[in-house]
Amino acid sequence: MKKLYLLRHAKASWNDDNVEDKDRIISYLGINEAKKVAAEIINKNIKFDKILSSPAKRAYQTAEIIKNKTGFSGEIIFEESFYFDYQKEILRIIQDIDNKADSVLLVGHNPTWSKLVSDFTDERVYLDTANFAAMSADINDWNEAVYGIFNLEYVISPKNL
Repeated sequence: MKKLYLLRHAKASWNDDNVEDKDRIISYLGINEAKKVAAEIINKNIKFDKILSSPAKRAYQTAEIIKNKTGFSGEIIFEESFYFDYQKEILRIIQDIDNKADSVLLVGHNPTWSKLVSDFTDERVYLDTANFAAMSADINDWNEAVYGIFNLEYVISPKNL
């Protein structure tokens, strides 16, 4: 059984028009969103074997909050394709995950994240900021991860916490 979690970055700040998109940070509201989601991850006793993140500051900051609050001891791995919406490349990255990892968190952006959840589960899903989708598949090898084989277990939304 493999568990795949997709987390859209928390609410970003729009306070500085001169900042490049990739360098936008999360807002105060975004920090609170990420902390609420982290608390619910702890409440559900979810443990990650690996965390991969977009290199955009808002995604990385969101991943850092989750890492720090949940006690994840590994490194957050940056994946450029998570920022650039390369869905085929993201699928390849998932399929190349070391099979020792059974529970993997990916932190990234919309519209890609919502589309990935929908493609993996065949359920129409929209991930708002800091929404966390939990999916599972009855596979033993990440190479078997393809669209349509995952079950959507639930979506955590900080607005509902």
